[in-house]
Amino acid sequence: MKNPRALRTDERGIALVYVSVTLAALLLFAGLATDSGRAYVTKIQLGKAVDGAALAAARMLNSGDPEQEARRVFDSNFPAGYLGSEGSPTMSFALRTDEARGENVVTVSASTRLPTTFMKIGSLDDVTVSALGEARRRMVDLSLVLDVSSSIGSQWPAVRDAARAFVESFDPAHDRLSLVTYGNGAIVRAPMPSSRGFDRGFTSSAVPQSLPGGSTAMVEGLYRGWDELRTVSNGWQSSLRVIVLFTDGASNSVPGFYEASPSTAKGLRTYDFPKNSPDPDNQTWNDPTIAGLYDSETGTAGPSYNVKVSNWNSTTTLAQVPYLPLASAHTHHRSAGIPAAFPLQSSTLTVNGVPQATIRGLRQQNGATGRYPAQVFNINNAARNLLEIIANDAREDDDGDYRIRIYTIGMGELVRYRLGTIPEQPEEILMRLANDRRSPDFNGSQLEGKYYYAAAADDVSAAFQALQNEIIRLSK
Repeated sequence: MKNPRALRTDERGIALVYVSVTLAALLLFAGLATDSGRAYVTKIQLGKAVDGAALAAARMLNSGDPEQEARRVFDSNFPAGYLGSEGSPTMSFALRTDEARGENVVTVSASTRLPTTFMKIGSLDDVTVSALGEARRRMVDLSLVLDVSSSIGSQWPAVRDAARAFVESFDPAHDRLSLVTYGNGAIVRAPMPSSRGFDRGFTSSAVPQSLPGGSTAMVEGLYRGWDELRTVSNGWQSSLRVIVLFTDGASNSVPGFYEASPSTAKGLRTYDFPKNSPDPDNQTWNDPTIAGLYDSETGTAGPSYNVKVSNWNSTTTLAQVPYLPLASAHTHHRSAGIPAAFPLQSSTLTVNGVPQATIRGLRQQNGATGRYPAQVFNINNAARNLLEIIANDAREDDDGDYRIRIYTIGMGELVRYRLGTIPEQPEEILMRLANDRRSPDFNGSQLEGKYYYAAAADDVSAAFQALQNEIIRLSK
């Protein structure tokens, strides 16, 4: 029998072996956890860097150097030696066009070597961490609809330059753009191309150098923007179809057939009311004027009438234009099948949850003709109603391959004054036109757009930039 003291010595030796093995295993597991944690954090940061680089490059596809921009953004998010990684990471850039889906696809991939610490015990000296980022820029058919009314005044150069920069941010090889301006009437200054791509220089220069002026025939402007989108044949349309409407005020003109112009659509308008303060440009009135008739395209007055009423709630009408038409009229359009007339009020559309025909309805209907007198009250309500009716029909339009989105930009204090018969802020209407989720009348069954506010001319460029980022709709 073995000596007990020898047995205890053997047991201590075995215990030391077990402890050594256990400690080695614990160190290996601790090293694995530590190094794996570093690798995990590195991979997350590397993923953010390639995603940001891909998005930045996609934004630069139409100008500048997208690959250089990708490298700049990547380097700022993943500097050399991040968390002990060795040297500068390897980054690759690729761009391809998916014609079938109407998308430009940017891919950025990167990898880096991360030296290990405790894992060296297991003969693993380093690990390679990789990440892949992708951004898809959908091709666009876009109608830009610009307010060029007199109230913009000295702010026009800033608006003009921002609009031109916005036009130039789109891809002339794959996107399509049209330009519509509206004042007393609405003019298509750059028609929507039928084939893929657009003349970026021509479209940009079509934004007027000086302000044309006039009133705010927004109804006809929106209508012509919608019409231009519809001119692209089915099967050739981009998957993203957009109307962008810019204004500094409120719709105030009703296009239609009037007794003085029975065959050509003309606009009858009012000035904005009631008086708001401070109103430094004197654009609001308690005693507004009724004026017309303006050709709905050229804006030329003829025949020309106007009358200043004693107060905005007056029942006074022009002697030559006593009544509004039963419906609007739109004699200038290029697409087949677009409606050429719309009712002056709707009982299904809502304004702050109340039917339009109730909260902003027309009054004193003539029982014999069914027509409403062309009072300031009715002209103003009809001009706003029509705008929302046409916007709703444009968003509901299912004649094309894809549905239409509307985005709006409102500039200046006038869009936040409480105007009209309710009264209401014009930007509330602009939210409704865009089907902005912030509107109490948001329609979840239609495509969602967005309204942007520019407090002054200096803010218009930022609003257009934010809108551009939204329209491009980049996704991983």
